[in-house]
This record gives sequence, structure tokens and C-alpha cells, in this order.
Amino acid sequence: MKEQYPAEHSREVTQLANRLIENGHEMEVRVYYEDTDFSGVVYHSNYLKYMERSRTEWLRHLKIFHTDLEKDDSAFAIHRMALKYGPPARIDDLLTVRTVLQKLTGARSFLRQEVLRTEADGSEVMLCGADVEVAFINHGGGAKRFPDDLREKLTGSPDGMYPLGGET
Repeated sequence: MKEQYPAEHSREVTQLANRLIENGHEMEVRVYYEDTDFSGVVYHSNYLKYMERSRTEWLRHLKIFHTDLEKDDSAFAIHRMALKYGPPARIDDLLTVRTVLQKLTGARSFLRQEVLRTEADGSEVMLCGADVEVAFINHGGGAKRFPDDLREKLTGSPDGMYPLGGET
């Protein structure tokens, strides 16, 4: 289970977590001055950067590296993303970016990503949530089926079946 950091102590956390969770990944990010707009809140597009970093770190934990995919003329590409924003993050906030695999098909993965802030009472507030459809493609841009070894790494199952019973 994720260690909780009360909001009043989050400024003092110096080592940011980056870990696998069931069917996904969590990583912590700190809000820096460069992430904010003129009003002192996180600029809306920076949540997408946090999510991209989290997806990449999740893949790294699974031993899936973009450089290896490049050698196979393969890549991941965002096909669709639906966002919902909540209250804003501010400078020095400690945020958690959670990525959860919801479904895997022949050439697409469906993820739920959330950027969260833990409040002083231990509750989590969603600052930005996204339903993300990621296509596995060749370098020409066309869809490409997941190879068996990649499917196994993503699902954690030797038969490539999604652990919670989703379709393949």
C-alpha cells in the first residue's frame, strides 16, 4: 500500500516514490515554479507531461524500453484521451500520478490515469483524470499487434490475458 504523506509535511519529502501497483504504476512528482502559470497554479497541459512520465516509468519498471521498441520499428502513440480537471495543484505540492491498465486488445491498451494530491486527513483529491487509449504502431503509423512477450509484460500473465478478466 502507498505510504501516505499528510499535506502539511509534503514539502519536506525529498525522495519521490516510483513503484509498481496492482495492474499499474504510481509515481510522485513535485510541482515546481516552471510548472505553474501566472496565477500560481499548475498550467493545464503540464498534467499531460506528468502522465506521460508516469506511463514511461511504468514501462521501464516492466523492462519495456522505448529504445528497444525503436529497434523493432514499433512505438506507442496516444490515440484518444478524455480529460477531467478538478481543483488545481500549486507550487511545492507533492502529487501522485497513478496509471492503471484497464484493458488490452490486439493493438491497443486502455489506461486510467489520475493526478492526485493527498490531503492532511489522508484523503486523495483527483486534480486531473484521464481515460487513455494507446495504440501500438509501426513507424509508418499503422496499428501493429502486441508481440506475445510485450503482452505478457503488460498484463503480468504468461497467456497475455488481462489479470482482471478483460478481453485480449
